Amino acid sequence: MVSPVKNSDSPERDSSHFADLMAGNQPRLAGYIRALIGDDQAAKDVLQETNVTLLKKSRDFTVGTNFMAWAFRIAYFEVLTWRRSRGRDRLSFNNEIVESLAETIEEISPEYEDRLAALRNCLPLLPERQREIVERRYLRAESVQEIAKDLGFKANAASQLLFRARLNLLKCINQSTLSSESLS
Repeated sequence: MVSPVKNSDSPERDSSHFADLMAGNQPRLAGYIRALIGDDQAAKDVLQETNVTLLKKSRDFTVGTNFMAWAFRIAYFEVLTWRRSRGRDRLSFNNEIVESLAETIEEISPEYEDRLAALRNCLPLLPERQREIVERRYLRAESVQEIAKDLGFKANAASQLLFRARLNLLKCINQSTLSSESLS
């Protein structure tokens, strides 16, 4: 077993670094769990259990290694524990599907930071109306109906505008990540 590598002389600083890693990666961890479970409330419960386990096992984490890979693995086992506790619920994924989803998410995880940076660069490039609807829908969590009413659109027209905005963002992100890969 590899012993944890300390980056400082102070356990407090190591604890602070670990807390920063946990806090900074909560959205990714929550998304991972939600993708494996498919139930928002249950995902919140499993995330809470995962965080407790991460804290309990914090001394096992080797500083300088991939925190997300380690956290995803712990979350995966928490999801399996949750699934076992649910027993015979008729609406649940089988274990093979959960394992396949987990593997897929773990494979694409390293690309996440690059795509997030590309998103930050691409969002300001959208036409003003598209940027506004994306920000209102995803940053302020407003419903399409609320946005449409406020903008004087029909809900269908607002949905179309949002669709075009997402398509433009996807194209921009893909171009950005392809460009950065060819430079590497």
